[in-house]
Amino acid sequence: MNKISGKIINYNESFLGEIIFDNNIKNISKLLDIKDEQYIIPGFIDLHCHGAMGHDTMMGLQSIKKMADYHLSKGSTTLLPTTLTNTYENTEYALKGFNSEFLFNKLSNVMGVHLEGPFINKNKLGAQPSYSQKPNLEFINEIKKIANIKVVTLAPELEGADELINYLVEENINIQIGHSIADYNCCKKIMNKNKIGFTHLYNAMSGNDHRNPGVLSAALEIGEYAEIICDLNHVSESAIKIAKKCIKKLYAVTDAIGATGMANGFYDFVGISIEKKENISVLKNTSTLAGSIMNMHSTFKNLCNINFTLEEAVSMTSYNAAQYINEKKLGIISLEAISNILVLDKELNLKEIYLNGKKIDS
Repeated sequence: MNKISGKIINYNESFLGEIIFDNNIKNISKLLDIKDEQYIIPGFIDLHCHGAMGHDTMMGLQSIKKMADYHLSKGSTTLLPTTLTNTYENTEYALKGFNSEFLFNKLSNVMGVHLEGPFINKNKLGAQPSYSQKPNLEFINEIKKIANIKVVTLAPELEGADELINYLVEENINIQIGHSIADYNCCKKIMNKNKIGFTHLYNAMSGNDHRNPGVLSAALEIGEYAEIICDLNHVSESAIKIAKKCIKKLYAVTDAIGATGMANGFYDFVGISIEKKENISVLKNTSTLAGSIMNMHSTFKNLCNINFTLEEAVSMTSYNAAQYINEKKLGIISLEAISNILVLDKELNLKEIYLNGKKIDS
C-alpha cells in the first residue's frame, strides 16, 4: 500500500487529507493539519495527442510507446494517441499491434485511439494531410479489429455521415465534430439525439457568425462536451473563458505533435513539414498552426496562470474528459477510483506520478 498526504484537489472540492492506495484508492482521511504542503490531484487525461520527442502515432507501435512514455512523464496517466487523416493502409500500419500491446496493459497510460479523420471536410483540413474521404463503415470495422477506438472526429455534413454516426453510437465510440463547415442546424440535429463533442474548439470549424451560425455556434449554445487547446496560441485567454462559461464539461487536450519536447527547428512528420519555434509549431513557410507542442502539465499551469481555480483546472485536465469517455473511476480522487495520481509542489511542479498505484520515474 502507498500513503500520501497533502491538499487533495478534486473538480468540486479541496481539503487537507491522506490517501491510502494500491491499484485503487482504499482510504481517504481528512486532516486538520499536514507537515508537507503539497497538492494531490487526479492524473491528467489527454484525449487528443499526436506525438512527442520525434515520434508520431502514424509512425507505428514503437513510436506510440515512446511518445506515450514522454507524456506519462509529464503527468498524462490516460492518453489517446491520435491519428492524422490518411489512407486506410497507412492508418492500419500505424495501429497494427495496438490492442495486443495496450488493451490490458496496466503499466501503460495508453487507453485507446482517437481517429482524427479521415472523414473530415477537405475545405477545413487545417494542418491535416489531404486524404479526406467520405464516411466508410468498412474503414472503421477493420481498424476496430486492431485498435480500441475511443473517439472519432468527423464532419457531419459529409454524404454518409448520418449512417456512420448511428453506427458509432451503437458501438459506444465517442463522436466529435471537427474539421467541418457544417451549419448550426446540421449539428443540432445530431446533438439532439446523441452525446457529441467538438474537436479543438474554435479551430478548423465553421464559426459563430451572427447570421450564418455554424459548428462553433452549436457548441457554445447547446454543447455539453468539447475539447480545447490551452497553449494560448490556438485560442486566446478570453475565448477559453467564454467556452468554459458556455460548455459545462469543457476539457483541455494537447494536440501535441512529434516536435513536442524537442529543440527549435524544422521537422518532417509522416510527410508534413513543420517548423517549431519557441512555443508554437507551424506548417513550414506558413503561419498555419500545426498542432501544439504542449504537454498536459504545462496546460494545467496555463489554466492556473489565467486565473482558473485549482478545482477548475482539475475539471478541465482530468474529470470532464473522464466523464466524456464514460470512465467513472478516472479523473477523480475518491474511494475505489483508479490510483492515477499526481503530487505537485506549491509552485505546481510535478513531484510524483502514480499510474495504477505504481510510482513512475518522471
